[in-house]
Amino acid sequence: MVLNRRRTDAPPPVSQPPHISERRKVKREIRARRHHLDHGPSVAGKKRFSLIYHINLIVHLGSLLFSHLIRGTWTWVYMLFRLFMFVIFLLPGFLVMGTYYVRGPIHNVNYFIPGITLGKQSSRHLLDIYLPTKKDDDDDDDDDDDDDNDDDDSGNDNENDSKPKAPVIVFLTGGAWIIGYKMWGALLSRALCPHGVLVVIPDYRNFPQIGAEGMMGDLDMAVEWVKLHIEEYGGDPDNVVLVGQSAGAHLGSMLLLTKSAAAARADALNTVNNFSFENLIDKGEDFDLAIERNVSEESFSEMTETTQDSTNSLDNLGCPDSPTNSNKRTGSSWKPSSLRGWIPISGPYDLVGLSDHFQSRGLDKRIIDWIFDSNLSKYSPTHLARNLADSSVNLSNYFPPVCLIHGSNDVSAPCSGGVEFGEALRGLKIRCETIIYDNMTHTDPILEKPFAGDQQLHRDIYEKMRLWCEKGEERLIEFDDSMPTCVRVAPQFCIDVARACNPF
Repeated sequence: MVLNRRRTDAPPPVSQPPHISERRKVKREIRARRHHLDHGPSVAGKKRFSLIYHINLIVHLGSLLFSHLIRGTWTWVYMLFRLFMFVIFLLPGFLVMGTYYVRGPIHNVNYFIPGITLGKQSSRHLLDIYLPTKKDDDDDDDDDDDDDNDDDDSGNDNENDSKPKAPVIVFLTGGAWIIGYKMWGALLSRALCPHGVLVVIPDYRNFPQIGAEGMMGDLDMAVEWVKLHIEEYGGDPDNVVLVGQSAGAHLGSMLLLTKSAAAARADALNTVNNFSFENLIDKGEDFDLAIERNVSEESFSEMTETTQDSTNSLDNLGCPDSPTNSNKRTGSSWKPSSLRGWIPISGPYDLVGLSDHFQSRGLDKRIIDWIFDSNLSKYSPTHLARNLADSSVNLSNYFPPVCLIHGSNDVSAPCSGGVEFGEALRGLKIRCETIIYDNMTHTDPILEKPFAGDQQLHRDIYEKMRLWCEKGEERLIEFDDSMPTCVRVAPQFCIDVARACNPF
């Protein structure tokens, strides 16, 4: 009987030198930290991607959505067919867009922060990060080579610290509050990242998973995450521009208005509560003379009443920073005034006036009522801005500059609504510029025109970044339409037919 014995002549196992084993341990820790930062903890006790979990989620939400659709207008069937044809004819462009989306960003970074939004963590609480890809950076070996020999694709930390931080765009996608997805902003990233811009596109829950307040909370949380963590990816948290399209423009406008108005309200109440006539009296000055020199009791009373009136419109809003909602969540810490700018594109800003119009376009009133809690006025940015203006609220110091963009041929959210919203913002002393694109539809600026090589929207956004961001004209080169990522990717014939089929 032969026993399996270890060969006595076999060489002993080679032990790694202490410095090598320690270095490998550090590498594993770096990779683990990076994986946690990029992908976050598990969702609902599951792994980052569980096929069974997502199939169950899609089936459940899909059946719930279908149950709402069949009880309302059937115009959506016709619109769905037009959407299908729209995608078919633009397939050459969508293939380029999809390829870039798969290869371009850092995918699925978890941005969930407890205490800001309604509900629990969801698989929609993820965002994509598109890093700048300037030509100068591509020629720099330090960007692609790992000079610190740590097997970590983040490169040399010392070199990253010395590089200037990139200005950031946070893009809020549209989708009629139902079909929004973070992929919809890939074309914007494809055009702007080669010019040195870092683009963040957060996903957020849609109907029927959550209503408008939850959507606003998700976006509030995403901006909070960007402010806290984007520097770790080379972005500049002090130079962030918010951009939103369609439903994203609506939700972003509501979020900024409610947060800025709440900040103004808090400052006004703090001013009144800390007001003391004794503090106005110089040493040895007569009290009556001090009142006459500074403020009368009557004007002080009027100021108190005005302050109270200016905050009444927020009492029942339920915004993330509103005191009436403090029992639900703590809210975020970022302020709208910390943003460099806000660019809403083709947004529906007056839901009250658009309710019948949405019905005729296939978006049933029952669904709209569910999304907005049967209170369209409460979630209409134009109405909120007008109410605040009627209460003599001045948001000039609390709101970032605005560039409102709309297409003149928009049939989903008519151009007149954008013009009225711009006027309402100016009534709050907010710096607001309105740009109307002649003969453009709801999706022309973000899809058809970029597919044809017309980057007018992306150029305008980029120029606003150069204007608003600190040293923007020095840090950002002029927009170059000749870049490979800005040229035509679809035949004009396909684009023309797709525009005729476009349901939006």
